[in-house]
Amino acid sequence: MTQAASVDMTRINKFYGPFQALRDVSLHIPPGKVTCLIGPSGSGKSTLLRCINFLERYDAGEIRIDGQLIGYDTPGGRLMSGRRLREMRRDIGMVFQQFNLWPHMTALQNVAEGLERVRGLPRAEAEAQARAALDKVGLGDKTANHPARLSGGQQQRVAIARAIAMQPRVMLFDEPTSALDPELVGEVLAVMKQLAAEGMTMVVVTHEMGFAAHVADRVAFMERGELVAAGTPAEIFANPRDERIRAFLHSYHERNAFEV
Repeated sequence: MTQAASVDMTRINKFYGPFQALRDVSLHIPPGKVTCLIGPSGSGKSTLLRCINFLERYDAGEIRIDGQLIGYDTPGGRLMSGRRLREMRRDIGMVFQQFNLWPHMTALQNVAEGLERVRGLPRAEAEAQARAALDKVGLGDKTANHPARLSGGQQQRVAIARAIAMQPRVMLFDEPTSALDPELVGEVLAVMKQLAAEGMTMVVVTHEMGFAAHVADRVAFMERGELVAAGTPAEIFANPRDERIRAFLHSYHERNAFEV
C-alpha cells in the first residue's frame, strides 16, 4: 500500500454568504489512523471533509497534506493552479453518499477508467489493477456487471474499489452507508474495517456510532460548525465531558433503541 499521509487543519473557516459553516476548526489526523467525524446534521462535518480535497473552498486557515498546503499557493494567498490541485488530489480518494458510478460501464470499467485517464496507465495494466481492487472489496466475480445489476452495497463497494485502485494516501468517506438499506450496511463497513486494519489514513463522516466506537483511533464531535471535542472513542463515547456530546449520544441511543 502507498505510504499513508497526515492531514492537518488549522483554524478553518468557511462561509456561504453571511452563514458561517465552519468556525476556527483545527484538527490533526495522523498518518495511518482512522478519524471519525460525528455530530448532528448540519454541524459542518461534510463541509469540513470536502475542504480537505478542496471540493469546498475554505475561506481562512490552512489544510496541509503531509505538510503541503492544498488549495492555495500560500496561506491566505492566491488559489493553487488547477494542474497542481489535480496532482494533489491524486493522493486523496473520496467515497460519497451516492455511488456516482457510470451506468453504461461495467464494474471493471468504472474502476479502470480513472487509472487510464488520470494515471495514464495502458488499458491492460489499468484493468489488472481494477480487478485487484474489486477482488479486495469482495467483488471479483462481479467485474462484468453494470451498476443496475448490483445491489446498493455492491455499488458502494465498487466506488470504494475505484478510489483505492488509484493508490491514495488519504481516504475520505462522506456518510458512505447513509444511502443503503440497513441489511447492506455491514458489507460496506467490513471493507472499511479492512482498509483501517491495513493502515490507511481515513477520515469518515458517519452516523454509525458502532463503527466509530470500535474502528476509529480518534473521534471528533462537531456542532454548529465548531469542533467541540476530539479524543479517543472511550473519551468521546464512554466519558464525554461536554453536555452537547452527552445530549447527542442520548438522542442517538433513544432513536436506535429498537435496534439489536
